[in-house]
Amino acid sequence: MIIESARILWAWNTVQNAAREGARYAITGQEQVPTCAVDFGLPKFVTGDRDVCNDLRTASVIDKTHSHLAGLPLDEESTTFEDDEYYNIEVWGVDQNGQLQYDNAGLPNTPVIVRVTYRVPIITPFFTPILPSIPVVGQETLYNEAFGQLGGNSEGAALPPNLPPVPTPGVTPSPTPSPTPSDTPTPGPTSTPTYTPTPLRCDLEFEGSAVAGNNYVFVTGDVGITVEVYNLSDNSAFLGSFVLNGPLDGHACEGFGAVTLDPALTGANVGDVLLAVQSDAADNNDTTIVVGVPPTPTPSPTLTPVPTSTPTNTPLPTPTNTPSGPYIYVSPSCGPGPNVLFNVHGFNWPTNQSVTLQWNGANQNVLQPNQHIGSFTYTWTFDGLTAGTYTVRAVSGGGAVSTDTFSIPCEGQPTSTPVPTSTLSPADLVAISPPTLISTPPIIAYQPVEFSVVITNTGDLDVENQFFVDIFLDPTTILTNSIPINESDGYSAVSGLPGGASQTIIVRSNSGFTNNPTNHQIYGMVDSVFQTDELSELNNVTDPLSVNYVTPAATPTPTPDLVGADEISGVVRVLIGTFLRQYRATVFLFDESTSQIIAAEVTDENGFYLFSNVSAGMYTVQSCVVIDNTEYFGLRTGRTPPDPSADIFALQGVCP
Repeated sequence: MIIESARILWAWNTVQNAAREGARYAITGQEQVPTCAVDFGLPKFVTGDRDVCNDLRTASVIDKTHSHLAGLPLDEESTTFEDDEYYNIEVWGVDQNGQLQYDNAGLPNTPVIVRVTYRVPIITPFFTPILPSIPVVGQETLYNEAFGQLGGNSEGAALPPNLPPVPTPGVTPSPTPSPTPSDTPTPGPTSTPTYTPTPLRCDLEFEGSAVAGNNYVFVTGDVGITVEVYNLSDNSAFLGSFVLNGPLDGHACEGFGAVTLDPALTGANVGDVLLAVQSDAADNNDTTIVVGVPPTPTPSPTLTPVPTSTPTNTPLPTPTNTPSGPYIYVSPSCGPGPNVLFNVHGFNWPTNQSVTLQWNGANQNVLQPNQHIGSFTYTWTFDGLTAGTYTVRAVSGGGAVSTDTFSIPCEGQPTSTPVPTSTLSPADLVAISPPTLISTPPIIAYQPVEFSVVITNTGDLDVENQFFVDIFLDPTTILTNSIPINESDGYSAVSGLPGGASQTIIVRSNSGFTNNPTNHQIYGMVDSVFQTDELSELNNVTDPLSVNYVTPAATPTPTPDLVGADEISGVVRVLIGTFLRQYRATVFLFDESTSQIIAAEVTDENGFYLFSNVSAGMYTVQSCVVIDNTEYFGLRTGRTPPDPSADIFALQGVCP
């Protein structure tokens, strides 16, 4: 066992180093394969559907990465992942359209990802029949240098660019006669200037997603800076600017504001890359990707649901005299009716308390403490409304209250006449039957165990947003419509479900059962964090499955708390057509000096994670999430705290 562990660790370190060296070479923009088909010498990359010789720079990156796999026994022919000694080298870069492409080393000043996969053959006869090989993965994400002006094989080689000649000044002024020298005064005491330290800059970033249908985005940075927003996927088109207000609590930086976009984002912009940049500091910038309209909450039972229409974009009002306590506001604050769409924004809410959102006195959303970070944004739609003023209200578990209103119609605007439409049955996610245990006995306590849960959408309308299916092993609290999410023992994401469709979801519990050998009760739940607009929330929890044959085992030693003083944080993005921020991705903190996982966190609804109390050292952060029964894995190596930018780009791949 010790020998096998050492071999696996050696292979893992080798692929990590190869990915890192390949990425470091990629960012220079160099090419070193003059005749790819002859000199490249790696047949699996230049045959069949994959011929990396179509791009000599990509081929050079693969060749450089391959050279650092020396020492590993490699199967140079196999393209089957399950084969012993199989390996693959992937290069992902951003193309001219701002999209991430496979076998592309990317443009200057854009991210490039190099990923190496290798299957370590098991040589111990006792283990070989059980597990003939184990996959290890190395991945590195870096930013390409600004190598475009150099060209050829000298790109990135630290050579100066060809600069234009210095212009010759016009008329040369006549020399001025030297003044007559005068008596030199006796110098007085020399004063020492006082050194004023330059204040630390808070890096600019988007706060929340850019959503198709909105004419604004939220940004945070230093108070008073001017932020400009561009669409990099549309020839860097200028969209708008704003001077950040503040100081404000509850944001990554003290400054905060909403940049009004002109033109507004539409469905055609989904997948576009937006850039926010400080107008007088080009190196202070952030990017985000435009996503589709998020899920909407369940309408009040007194309202008749009809298909939602898109309202006229209204400029987002900037709140004045921002409260220091909990507050909400809606944007836009009015509409023509009878069908409306608007956003509810909340700030400064206690992170240890639930927040209940109400529409005209009826509960619409209940945010548990682990479902918000003090701020939140929800998109609401209501149909069939008459003219009048409606109240939006938020109440915290501690009694804090804030209200705002939505008016129909806007001042000076007539009410539109409703158009008769056919009524469709709203979406309704249902967990049909108890979970099914699919792990092969014997079932051992504290070992991973898998279940399947069958879900269906009994409504006519499609569920087009991501939601989660959770399992709960022996929960202590079982409500009529939910089980507290802090009792979840495992979950899997589902990208959506058409009306009338069913799907079987596989959910894995990594911690497994406790030592009680009998009477285990397992429940499943669909839409466990209430992300979907449903007809009913009373059919999301399954009946229990009973398991009475768990073999006891030694209780695992708890992971000790971190005791350092620094932080490592970032955002997890998953490649689903384009890179999107991922909610509830599990992130592990791996100590490279001890080769041990020392902490784990779960991303919030914005894909953000944070490890606090981290000691000095070298760390790897790696993420895993399961979407539609497919695993997505990503990692960043060589992170040293404090590190606020350890973003992880996850691709399809087996989680360790």
